[in-house]
Formats: sequence, C-alpha cells, structure tokens
Amino acid sequence: MTTKMDIEVKFGENGRIIPFIGGREITMNESPFLIFLATAGMCSAVYVQAFMQQRGMSTDDVTIIQRMDYNQGTNMVEKIDMILDLPESFPAKYSKAIKNVVGQCNVKQHLDTPPTFEVTTSLDKVEA
Repeated sequence: MTTKMDIEVKFGENGRIIPFIGGREITMNESPFLIFLATAGMCSAVYVQAFMQQRGMSTDDVTIIQRMDYNQGTNMVEKIDMILDLPESFPAKYSKAIKNVVGQCNVKQHLDTPPTFEVTTSLDKVEA
C-alpha cells in the first residue's frame, strides 16, 4: 500500500532551514530514515534561499513541501515531488529558473544516480 508522506521545509531566523513532519520539527532524535529523507528538501532549500537572497527577495513566505509516495510494503519511497509554495508577489519571470535551481541540489543528484554500497569489517582481509 502506498501512502503520501509530506515533509515541510521552512526558513527560520538567521537563515536556518527547518524540516517538519506532521507539524513537528525533524531533529536528530527522529529516526535516521526521516533525517535522510529530509535532506532532499533541506538541500533544495539551501539553493532556493541563495536564489532569493541574490535577488533581494525574502524567504519569509516560502515553504518547500517534499511530497513522497511511500510504499509501506517495501518501506521504500517510490516518488518525490518538490512543491515550492511561493508568495503571490514572487515574479512569474523567475518560475522556470527557481525550478532549475532545485534541480542543482546535490542530494537530488545522488538520488537520481545512487552510489553503490559495500560493507566490510575490520576482520576482512584487506587486499593491497
């Protein structure tokens, strides 16, 4: 069964980027999986924040909603949508540009082309 899971990323004081799920802040006390998922939206927020600051625009009314299709049977996220909730005052001429900025996020790029994982132990023979 697939369900929707939303992580909201908001901009706090002093440039702080804060992820929320179900209205509560995601912190190191949450599961490592939620922290991992939140990094996609938080990384996007870093790029959005820089974009807005370069143009003298405030992030006060900007929220990034990271909407995920989560398969409860496999415990895997099958799709991630990034929804930029921008204020009405946001210039329409920048719509395509800000979408492209989100695509530059390193976390997104790693999810698009994931690395391989190899597990070793200190007991394994190391080949030179």
